[in-house]
Amino acid sequence: MRELVLSLALLSIFAGRSYSASPDDALQFYDEEAKRYATLSKGDFGSTHITVRLAGDPGSLYEWRGQGQRRDKEMTFSRIVGEGENPGTYFNAKISDSKLEIDYKPQQKEPQDAGINGVYRRLNEAKMLQLAKKEFQAADERLQLSLKNATKTWDRKDRPALDLWKDQWPKLRQRWIDIGTVPGSTNTEKTAQDWVRVAQATARGYYFVETLPDAKTGLGWDGEYYDLGGGYASLRIGADGKLRLTLSTNRVEGQEAGTLEATATPEQLSEAKNGTLTAKFNVVDAEVKDAAKQAQVTLTKIGRYLHVETQNAERYAAKGWFDGIYRGYPVPPP
Repeated sequence: MRELVLSLALLSIFAGRSYSASPDDALQFYDEEAKRYATLSKGDFGSTHITVRLAGDPGSLYEWRGQGQRRDKEMTFSRIVGEGENPGTYFNAKISDSKLEIDYKPQQKEPQDAGINGVYRRLNEAKMLQLAKKEFQAADERLQLSLKNATKTWDRKDRPALDLWKDQWPKLRQRWIDIGTVPGSTNTEKTAQDWVRVAQATARGYYFVETLPDAKTGLGWDGEYYDLGGGYASLRIGADGKLRLTLSTNRVEGQEAGTLEATATPEQLSEAKNGTLTAKFNVVDAEVKDAAKQAQVTLTKIGRYLHVETQNAERYAAKGWFDGIYRGYPVPPP
């Protein structure tokens, strides 16, 4: 079985690229026992943002975000919510040169634990860099273990999709690294945030490999399909034999999703002797005058996984992409 060797390869991935660091005025803190990072940074209209990343899993993507008004060494804050939403529990923060202490704001009725209370110690850049590299190494080790275990836990009919995913993983990981890079940045030093971003891309990989499709997922076309972050495909076969596809991609939080819809005729559908299904879609867009530049989509159903390949589809994908391996789920009940 082909092995993925990632750690040394990342050194060359970083070479010659520009990266974004945390704002110069940001304060970084870390709770070593619970593996939680807290960052204080300036927000709009004199507010202060607080972001707590829970890193119990290396490369964890879970972040709690709040904001409030800082007054010297104290700040009262709550979760950032949409307009009209209840912010819920309020918290107090005591801020010093060496630590950050978070607790509930007093005299609240039944405050809810968000998992952020406690004491965090101040970090300098050197310590942050050391922790971030260590976190990436742990994420990479978990990915390698996940891939090894997958050869036993993945269903026999799904395993060709695993081999294909492994082949695509280095390029896919690079896409996740690049999407977090600030265009025009002149900083070529590899910061702690750069390593965290690679650790988080790697975590997306091992989460995907470790999470198996829903047991009710069929081997036919109908179903819902999700990749390792922001990619979604919906497929339905109609009474007329046509296969209708909806693709969506949303790789960056807060940005508009890219979408693409297409229909394949029965003549564009095929099945191999091993049960693999293939569908080809030609997207007809009146705004694209050159027929050679019309988008095309090829789908391959491998067991309970879906392989998505596109051509000329960039204009529909916003700042994301559609291509990749998607995990299957059954059609939801009406």
